[in-house]
Amino acid sequence: MTQMTVGARLGRATAPAFAPRRPGGATAAVALPGARAARTSRTRVVDAAPASGHTAYRLLCLFIIMAAVSVVLVLNTHRAEGSYVLGRLAAEQTALHDEKVTLQAELDRLESPETLAKAARKLGMVPAPSTATLRLSDGVITGVASMSDGGRTITVDLPATGVAEPAGTAASD
Repeated sequence: MTQMTVGARLGRATAPAFAPRRPGGATAAVALPGARAARTSRTRVVDAAPASGHTAYRLLCLFIIMAAVSVVLVLNTHRAEGSYVLGRLAAEQTALHDEKVTLQAELDRLESPETLAKAARKLGMVPAPSTATLRLSDGVITGVASMSDGGRTITVDLPATGVAEPAGTAASD
């Protein structure tokens, strides 16, 4: 028994707090005893959530996701490109370091006293019996320079001021 039939049998005017729904979706009209005739109500089906209004939100979310994926893709591409450049530069650095070591070893060999003496003999040079040096801090010449060819000795004397004379004015034997 429903509440309407129980209320009608008991003689009480009880109506449910809500209108019961029929399986088809329409509401049942409740007739109260002694009341005016039941009004017929027009019912219509209403969607629970309207479809409009969420489209812009969905598009915004899709745009944000696509932008984030694009940024990650671009950053990853640049990182990979930088990795290739770094690898190429490391290989070039290794090759340049090897070339530097090779050139330094050759320079050390060419600067050795034995190599320099051999090259000087090829040019017709002979070792000097004595040397003279110039001290740059005060311009003082120490030692006596002498020629080794023919036994002639060249002596360089400077005035007491320590300033060298112009070329051609120096005394020679």
